[in-house]
Amino acid sequence: MRGLILALVLTLVGSQNLNYQPDFSENKVYTFDYESMLLSGLPEKGLARAGIRIKSKVEISRIGPKLCLIRIHSIEAAEYNGIWPTSSFSRSLKLTQVLTGQLSNPIKFEYSNGHVGNLMAPDSVSDDGLNIYRGILNVLELSIKKMQHSYSLQEVGIGGICNTTYATQENKRASLVYVTKSKDLNSCEEKVQMVTGSAYTHACQACQQRNKNFRATATYNYKIKYTRNEAVITQADVEEIHQFAPFNEITGGNAIVEARQKLVLDDVQKNMAEVPPKEFQNRGSLQYEFGSELLQLPLHLFRIKDVESQIEESLQDLVETTSDQLPSDAPAKALKLMHLFRAANEENYEAVWKQFSSRPVYRRYILDIIPAVASHRALRFLRHKMERQELSNWEAAQTLLVALHSSTPTPDVVEEATLIVKKHCPRSSTVLGKFCHLSYASLCHKQCSSSDSCSECLQLLHGFAGEALSKSNTEEITLALKSLGNVGHPASIKHIKKFLPGYAASASDLPLKVHSTAVMALKNIGMKDPKTVQVITLEIFLNHKIHPRVRMLAAVVLLETKPGLPILMTLADAVLKEPSMQVANFIYSHLRALGRSTAPDLQVMASACRMAIRLLSPKFDRSGYQFSKVFRFSMFKEFLMSGLAAKYLVLNNAGSLIPTVAMSQLRTHLLGRVADPLEVGITIEGLQEMFAKGYSPDRDWETDYDFKEILKTLSDWKAFSSDKPFASGYLKMFGQELFFGGLDKNAIQNALQAWYGPDEKIPSIRRIISSLQSGIGRQWTKALLSAEIRRIVPTCTGFPTETSFYYSSITKVAGNVQAQITPSPKSDFRLTELLNANIRLRSKISLSMAKEMIFVMGINTHLIQAGLEARTKMNAHVPVNVVATVHMKEKNIKIEIPPCKDETNIITVRSKTSAVTRNIGDLAASKMTPVLLPEAVPDIMKMSFNSDSASGEIYNIRDRQSAEDVSSGNSFSFGHSSSQKESFVQSMCSNASTFGFQVCFERKSIHAAFIKKVPLYYLVGEHAFRMTFKPIYTEAPIEKIRVTIQAGDQAPTKMVRLVTFEDPEAKVSSTKEALKRVKKILDNAYDQETRKSRSSSSSASSISRSAESTTSSPSSSDSDNRASEGGTQTNLKARQPKAKGKKFYPFGDSSGSSSGSSSSSSKSSSSSSSSSSSSKSSSSSSSSSSKSSSSNSSSSSKSSSSSSKSATSKGSSSSSSSKSSSSSSNRSSSSSSKGSSSNRSSSSSKGSSSSSTGSSSSSNKASGIKHKAKKQSKTTSFPLTSTAEGKRSVREQKHKTQSSSSSSRIGSSSRSTSSSTSSSSGSYGISHLHSKYDKEAEPKHVKSQFNSHGINDVSAEWEYHLPKVYQLRFKSAHVHWHADRKIPSHSSSSSSESGSIPSNSSSSGSSSSSSSSSSSSSSSSHRHGENSRHSSRRSHVSKGMSTHHSHGCSLTRERNFLGDIIPPGITIVAQAVRSDNRNQGYQATTYVRSDAAKVDVQLVVVQLAETNWKACADAVVLPMKAQARLRWGKECRDYRIAAMATTGQLARKPAVQLKVQWGNLPSWIKKTGMAFMQYVPGAALMLGFSEADQRNPSHEFIVRAAATSPRTIDTVIKTPEVTLYYQALRMPFTLPLGPSPAYETQDITAWNLFSKIASQIAKEDQSTCEVSDGDFKTFDHVSHTYSFNKSCNLIVAQDCTEHPKFIITTRKVDPQSFSREVHINTTSVNITIRPAANSPLIVACNEEPVLSDSGVSEYEKNNVKIYKNGTTVIVEAPIHGLKSVTFDGVILKVTVASWMRGKTCGVCGNNDREKQNELLMPNHKLAHSCSAFVHSWVLLEETCSGGCKLQRSYVKLNRNPTIDGEESTCYSVDPVLKCMKDCSPIKKTSVKVGFHCFPKDTAVSLLEWQRSSDKKSASEDAVESVDADIDCTCTGDCS
Repeated sequence: MRGLILALVLTLVGSQNLNYQPDFSENKVYTFDYESMLLSGLPEKGLARAGIRIKSKVEISRIGPKLCLIRIHSIEAAEYNGIWPTSSFSRSLKLTQVLTGQLSNPIKFEYSNGHVGNLMAPDSVSDDGLNIYRGILNVLELSIKKMQHSYSLQEVGIGGICNTTYATQENKRASLVYVTKSKDLNSCEEKVQMVTGSAYTHACQACQQRNKNFRATATYNYKIKYTRNEAVITQADVEEIHQFAPFNEITGGNAIVEARQKLVLDDVQKNMAEVPPKEFQNRGSLQYEFGSELLQLPLHLFRIKDVESQIEESLQDLVETTSDQLPSDAPAKALKLMHLFRAANEENYEAVWKQFSSRPVYRRYILDIIPAVASHRALRFLRHKMERQELSNWEAAQTLLVALHSSTPTPDVVEEATLIVKKHCPRSSTVLGKFCHLSYASLCHKQCSSSDSCSECLQLLHGFAGEALSKSNTEEITLALKSLGNVGHPASIKHIKKFLPGYAASASDLPLKVHSTAVMALKNIGMKDPKTVQVITLEIFLNHKIHPRVRMLAAVVLLETKPGLPILMTLADAVLKEPSMQVANFIYSHLRALGRSTAPDLQVMASACRMAIRLLSPKFDRSGYQFSKVFRFSMFKEFLMSGLAAKYLVLNNAGSLIPTVAMSQLRTHLLGRVADPLEVGITIEGLQEMFAKGYSPDRDWETDYDFKEILKTLSDWKAFSSDKPFASGYLKMFGQELFFGGLDKNAIQNALQAWYGPDEKIPSIRRIISSLQSGIGRQWTKALLSAEIRRIVPTCTGFPTETSFYYSSITKVAGNVQAQITPSPKSDFRLTELLNANIRLRSKISLSMAKEMIFVMGINTHLIQAGLEARTKMNAHVPVNVVATVHMKEKNIKIEIPPCKDETNIITVRSKTSAVTRNIGDLAASKMTPVLLPEAVPDIMKMSFNSDSASGEIYNIRDRQSAEDVSSGNSFSFGHSSSQKESFVQSMCSNASTFGFQVCFERKSIHAAFIKKVPLYYLVGEHAFRMTFKPIYTEAPIEKIRVTIQAGDQAPTKMVRLVTFEDPEAKVSSTKEALKRVKKILDNAYDQETRKSRSSSSSASSISRSAESTTSSPSSSDSDNRASEGGTQTNLKARQPKAKGKKFYPFGDSSGSSSGSSSSSSKSSSSSSSSSSSSKSSSSSSSSSSKSSSSNSSSSSKSSSSSSKSATSKGSSSSSSSKSSSSSSNRSSSSSSKGSSSNRSSSSSKGSSSSSTGSSSSSNKASGIKHKAKKQSKTTSFPLTSTAEGKRSVREQKHKTQSSSSSSRIGSSSRSTSSSTSSSSGSYGISHLHSKYDKEAEPKHVKSQFNSHGINDVSAEWEYHLPKVYQLRFKSAHVHWHADRKIPSHSSSSSSESGSIPSNSSSSGSSSSSSSSSSSSSSSSHRHGENSRHSSRRSHVSKGMSTHHSHGCSLTRERNFLGDIIPPGITIVAQAVRSDNRNQGYQATTYVRSDAAKVDVQLVVVQLAETNWKACADAVVLPMKAQARLRWGKECRDYRIAAMATTGQLARKPAVQLKVQWGNLPSWIKKTGMAFMQYVPGAALMLGFSEADQRNPSHEFIVRAAATSPRTIDTVIKTPEVTLYYQALRMPFTLPLGPSPAYETQDITAWNLFSKIASQIAKEDQSTCEVSDGDFKTFDHVSHTYSFNKSCNLIVAQDCTEHPKFIITTRKVDPQSFSREVHINTTSVNITIRPAANSPLIVACNEEPVLSDSGVSEYEKNNVKIYKNGTTVIVEAPIHGLKSVTFDGVILKVTVASWMRGKTCGVCGNNDREKQNELLMPNHKLAHSCSAFVHSWVLLEETCSGGCKLQRSYVKLNRNPTIDGEESTCYSVDPVLKCMKDCSPIKKTSVKVGFHCFPKDTAVSLLEWQRSSDKKSASEDAVESVDADIDCTCTGDCS
């Protein structure tokens, strides 16, 4: 037993002696083979990578206790630059030599128990060399625990102290221990990394939890051989991976840097190591130390020998390169120059400055580059220049702005910056002072963010703020607060509080602007100390005494801190009780906007906001646009892990439509960080008033009337804070304010003075004009490094890996401008005189930009660079060479441009991703390999196939894919025999051969997305885009391009080519032959039509449908169930004449003008289209139709009586003689009732064509078939439309059956005409004449109509219960003219939906009927089915006129070309002036003809060369209807688009409809439209629209808006693909709804619609108060009933600012009557209006009677106008803010201008749209009752002799209430009206007032209380009713 125990003890002791910790024995040299490799690239094979590999021998020996020596020799360096993994490393002898030199000296290091301690090395060892040693020693760092096989710990390494996990395995037989060590390099306590350039962004923690953009991990595998005495690492393998994922790391793609190490024990020798006799210095620990990589830009590598000469050389190269156009490598050269400056010292700076500062171009580049150096040396250089005043203030401001924002806040930099601010930055509002302080604060922000020690700069800024406060200097206070806001440090809170209202007593006296700035200064602080900022801002928001604007800004800052649910619910609860709608609506809209956010960092807050919104929605969901609001748009894409948010804040003041403050902010989420790239704010105060009043030079607040005396009589009157005219703005970038500035009153007045008056005080304008006359030549260049973002981390190899982004640009503007002004300006010149001068401006300007963005990932040291490099270069060059001549008087503008002679690249963008290797030893061997080689693509695609037989199929697939990718242009796919892949190329050129140039777009792209469809791979590769202007060689050279614009009477003189139209279908056949053929066809049609008309309406059966017609006559698109467009076309080609008509109507029926016009008549005929009725003949029919009430013949009076019978020839106008037309009319019209005179009417007058171009007619076949329906038509009259069109309500069907073809008197005229209208929408130029309808559809249709009654009842009932806005029918408006209105004899009887509209007769005798296209009956077909009852009811009142519904036969039928009648109003000629003087170019002429009822506009564009290509645009504007078309091609017939706007009803609500239809269109328009329509549904849904599943016409787009209330509209949008609707959409102004008087022409014309809307908006923004005897209504529409009838003056309304401009008072003249007198006192005149017995009102101005003479009705003095309207006196003083004051002796109405919002007071209120604060007394307290409010605005008199015998007195409460448990004595805090001394009350009233109470024992007396000043600020302890006197009687002398 003892032996066993002894054996166990010996075993235990032996095992404890085993050493697993690797170590090195003394007197031994351990030799290792070492290999390290570093590669950068994308993880997939087949793409290029770059990197290095180093092989060497490493000798390690122990030279003392815990001290070892390491030596590296036999170095072999190789570079990798090629396709991974097929390429191989290439040895680099030069790099080997460089590295051998760096690593030739051995170093010492401490090593004990597997841990590496300090490193010691001679000074000759560079930091880069030492870091390579650290990479090797990092492998030796081990923490092995004997008793544990798996454990985790924090271990020191080259990258910091990181989380490390160990796993050990032991092989006892072989005495080996296997150790696996894994490091998470993202989880480090002291991570070694360098990040610059991102200080102005902040981390998005929620984003980084979801997604890591940077990940790094390392795995170490050791094999350790151990013995009893030592353990030695025999092999170590290290693999480290750094992953960069710019987007989502799973779905976005990533790039990697892969580092590997291998250390293998080669030999152990027993000898002593030689220690070189050098002095070894302690050089730090194992952790990596940054060296040359900070100064080395990763973009280029070069040797720096003589830095000064290199700077000079590089500077000269840059200047010479950019002297003309900017090349694409200009930014790279600027970066190289910056690199050299970073390596230079101050002496070099001085030498370069001394040499080049006198040369402007060199000087500018030096001052651009040196600030970007961003070092303390650069700042010191700038400070010296400022001390010596070698820089102008503007130069100093620019350089400091860039230098301080670019610099890294090292102690040296902060010290230099502090010296600059103290000595050279003025504490004023100069540009230099603002730039200097704000930029210095930004530097402090960076210092405070990177370290805790930023007390020095904070102390400086806090002192500045304190001094500014002590001086009460508003400008300095603002600058100091904005500076503290830039720093954003919590230590500034206590200093900012001094300026916040409610926190400091003195703060309340500071201006509103200071309060706002102080609150906004807390915004950046809220990111670091959100809790404190939340407390402060919430307190400010809850304090109702603070100005609403400050409270709203406090809420903005509060919500920026992302508060939790409790704070948000507190906010919501406060909003529910909020008295100010401005504040409440602002918070509500802000919370609602935030609730929609999808950004990860706002998810918690968004949920809380949605909870708060549920509380607030019922109250605030329908608030108006006049209140403050927040608009926010945001999007966040998970697959990109990127987002964008835009916020727009509008802070209104007192309900004005024009916002006082507007702020816009842009926020981005990218790379796990949040940034605010841009924020802009504008504040406008008083400008509306300033511009409304215009400029008056010497008008300060002078007044002829002493308002102060009046206001003394009010109790504690306080003026509102004065809004001095002021406009200010600020600019922030990345949360840092860069600049702010304002326009004060003087600056604004100076600008107005320059416009209105002589410019003696402003010589600068005079100088500018003089210099323009003499010529200005300037050149300006700016180089800017906009971004330098770097992230450097060490790798296990000792080399650093860097991920960097650089954005640099150079902008250049060069040019000269010269002006000739005739007559030459005189000394008293005004700017307005330029409007009458002739100006010739010659300018030659060139704008060039070169921008470069570079992304680098890989190794970057001053020795070697290897990695990925993505460069994007953008070049833009815009030359402007123009000579412009302007003759304002002659209304002539001429512009001359030189021709395009050379190929000019306007924009060029190139992007390329490459693998790059460079080494300092052999710069010539630098290599760049595209990451994605074109030839690599097919190889990769082949790899997925093993079978050789499949190769052909592979290529087929590849070809097919490439073809699919190419959408247009030239595509190059793989060839079968070619191994090269042509990159994807798109090119497109748009020729403007007329002007001798073409614009070409070329796009080239090859990317790696075929490997993996992720965002990053789409970017990797090669991309290019170029836009080029190229010359086109013409037969004769073009000398110049001239554009002439002539308006007015001289317009015809500038026409180069006379505009004429020819019938494109005209043939050579004689006119006689044509007429014969036409007559033959017409006779056949007449015979059949005559037979038919005996039993049926002549027009009701016309069924030919024109899809060719323009959109002026949309089909049943108004009805949602559209007729089928299918059907067999009846080809009547054989029967159509090919005759040339007497007159071609280019602006007539679109069916004749469309592209399909060459087909048969069936393609262009339309039963609805009315042929032109002549001026004379139609009047008789028109006048008689109302008498006859004929159901069909007169209803169609000329609409269908002739058009449906006249034949057309292939869409062209078929002409018929007057006789034939007339006879046709006579035959076709049926006299269906007594007195019908339609038989006598003829459809054409002498010389006029009877049908318009392509006017539709029923062919013989079409009209002949209709006799089959004879029997049915006796019982029912109906339009022949589709079945769907027939589905109407039972009531409509009954109505139809009741009407007979000959005798129905009610509604049949409208119905029959409707039936004759086209029901098809415009289609592709093919009109459908359905043969099945011709033969059998009519009887079937009748049947279907009667069979569907029951269904219609059900559907109607359902619709009634469940109305859906998108299913409602639109009913066009009927315009009924006054009965007493005479109808011109020449007016057309055909009428639009809006009623018959008189048309203009032309002096030339040609047809001038109101014209309409064949399908201009757009809603007539649906009207028949849907509106016939409505029409029939109204047909009675169309006195003197028949109300026909061929939808606007008066719109475009047979429209003449206005150029035949009137001269053009504007002529524009764009001409290429050729050397042979031939005309080449285009001419546009505009013709306008208008009268009270109609405006006709036509625009014709023709080529100057004799061609028949034309573009025609025409529009007709009628009362409540407008129509426009655009057609182009051969004689304007190839393509067309038309639109029509109509007013009407939607579910009995007033509505507007816009309908757009199109026919044949060019393919590019179709493609563009389809692409655009893809985004419409998404955009609409984001705007709140809903989507309905409904089938719509394919060539139609409809927008309907129906007013459901004065503030809301229902909107429906119907596109071919989707129907969208929005119910109760809020409008920013009140709609002009309500009953209106009968239409008058001047009221309803559409061309004054916009001015009416504008005046409506202006009216909405005005406010009117009304005061009568028993009640009054305030400006904010709050009515109160209270009568103060006694003889005291009452302030009705007054300007309540510090300098009042008006006061209006009123008083009763006789207590027993209603009459009263009114006093209107302004700063210029005093007006009194008083009643007189038995006579009109007496008006006195400045005590002088005016308007007393019966002949005088108007008086004006000092911009105040007085006039009478009947018995009412009206006073207008807009310059004083009084829009009008009207008084009729009883009712007084006061209307103030919109800029007086929130500035009035009196019984009319403060006019701020807030109803809660209407009872505001003069001391700005709210009255407790209406009587107390009115009493507070009574003007008292000093004596009772004037009639007002009242005074104000404080009163004591007549009881002793118990307050806080004590009996108290109470006194009123506001005075009450009481009778004067020696007067006694005869009438009293009760008023509620507040009382302040004292304990009864310590109460003061009433007299003491009245004298006390405490009563103004005393609290109200009770509110009680007391008696106030309102009428008194006095005894004796009451004075």
